[in-house]
Amino acid sequence: MTRINDDPRARRSRAAALTAATELLVEGGPERVTHAAVAVRAGVGRATVYRHWPDQQSLLFDALANDVRPLLAFGEGPIRQQLVSQLEQMAEWLNQPVAVSVIATIVERAERDEDVRRIREEMFGHADEHFAGALAAAVERGEFRPGIEGYAREVVSRIVGPLLFQRFMLGARLDKDMVISSVDAALAPWLPNA
Repeated sequence: MTRINDDPRARRSRAAALTAATELLVEGGPERVTHAAVAVRAGVGRATVYRHWPDQQSLLFDALANDVRPLLAFGEGPIRQQLVSQLEQMAEWLNQPVAVSVIATIVERAERDEDVRRIREEMFGHADEHFAGALAAAVERGEFRPGIEGYAREVVSRIVGPLLFQRFMLGARLDKDMVISSVDAALAPWLPNA
């Protein structure tokens, strides 16, 4: 990841190029994020893009990092509803062909590159920490039996794992019924009357 120049023009050109790189990533996957394509999309010179990102790898990493959102984020309210809502949105993105390319790039490169490993952590690694806190609050509200918060990672895996398998290994298009089925199957053992 490159350092940012303090010149306002350099910051603007960098921001425009990063926005363009992220759009190209989302539209067409990692192979679309080239210096030339970013320059055209951002309306800046190719030399400007090279000045901010001297190589293809740093440009791609910053585009990946710019589009990173945590897997799950929780507010107040019933956990099941929040999970279904967020995972429906995730399913919409996963149904796009570019999702396969982006996820595969992150998973593959995270094995040997610390910067990409941090991107993977931001996307997936902290999901169970946030989820554990939300589950503890849900236990207090009587949604689940005590102890579920200690199994947050396992519960997340049991929800998201089948969806990723269905989409990426079997090529299925994810829909609301699949999301609900996955959420309900993972939460069922922890319901108060289970």
